[in-house]
Amino acid sequence: MMKFLKILCVLLLIVGCSRNKIVEDIKIIESLGYDLEDDKIKGSASFHVHYEKPAEAPVKLLTAKSETVNGIFTTFTQQVPHPVAIGKTRTILMGEPFAKEGIKDLMGTLVRDPMMENIATVVISKQDAAEVLNLAMRYPPYYLSDVIEQNIKYGNTPRTNIHTALNQYFGTGQDVYLPVLTIYESEKIMVDGLGIFKGDKLVMHLQDREAFLFKIIKDKNMSGTYEFISEQKEKIFLKIMYGKRKVSIKNTHQKPQVKIKLDLFAHIEDYPSSLDLSKKKDVDKLSTKIEKELSTKIEKLLEEFKEEQVDPVGFGDLVRSEKRDWTQDSFNDQYPNLEFEIETKMNFLPTGVDG
Repeated sequence: MMKFLKILCVLLLIVGCSRNKIVEDIKIIESLGYDLEDDKIKGSASFHVHYEKPAEAPVKLLTAKSETVNGIFTTFTQQVPHPVAIGKTRTILMGEPFAKEGIKDLMGTLVRDPMMENIATVVISKQDAAEVLNLAMRYPPYYLSDVIEQNIKYGNTPRTNIHTALNQYFGTGQDVYLPVLTIYESEKIMVDGLGIFKGDKLVMHLQDREAFLFKIIKDKNMSGTYEFISEQKEKIFLKIMYGKRKVSIKNTHQKPQVKIKLDLFAHIEDYPSSLDLSKKKDVDKLSTKIEKELSTKIEKLLEEFKEEQVDPVGFGDLVRSEKRDWTQDSFNDQYPNLEFEIETKMNFLPTGVDG
């Protein structure tokens, strides 16, 4: 028995050493970028070089041009002494012109690649993807994915990853939405709303306030921030902690009518001295105004989706769940006549209550 245990320990040590060797002998790409340049696809890839002292490990940016999305990896491999691995890639970034031209080939490549993790996020950049990746190299590993994840958890970005993006693209009754990144003040990277696709082409850009409205009617995590400006130009900053949502639809065979009921719970972070939160009438008056504004702005956003003939919320999928003879073509005919009823209830939480 003791002999067997000794052999087992030796084997475990050998396996451990071989795993370390593998990590050292591959280039693990943390971010991929796609741009259009000279009628070709320009690919960029960043990875960290492994050093004994992680703080001294620089990020290297690979670049290549190709006629196809997959073709860039051939050139990537020619530039490094070790195999290139994308199994740990967290961010797939595409420049705005690339997204407007169409993402059919990229989505086809992603759906056929079993190595890509579902936690990776597909993102649009207002600047060239290569420029954003170059700037991100100044920051710690996986900086871009951390920025995106933080905005999903606490900001106004709805949950998205490769899995959801592929489901939206290849599924029916819904359109793709992806976060947008931008460079500001020359050296910082921030999330700048959402990009909305019609088919495989980027057609709309939602600003941060619109992204918040979209998030609370679409995402399970109904959190975010909202700045309300009163008629007297007084600014009130709200932090939405959580919420409940109920979406129902009726009259699916003729003129569908969708009702969205929102129950939001929030902290009032900043407010003018003229507002006395100890007085119920002041609080009720404020909540009524905010409820009306949110309902109005959500309905306006949904009408804009109809005008652009995009359905990122997935109303088509909702109608399909209620209608056996549903087809995408039949819903496309119905969609312009879809009617919305938005009901919002605002609940203010005492300071320090996070839900």
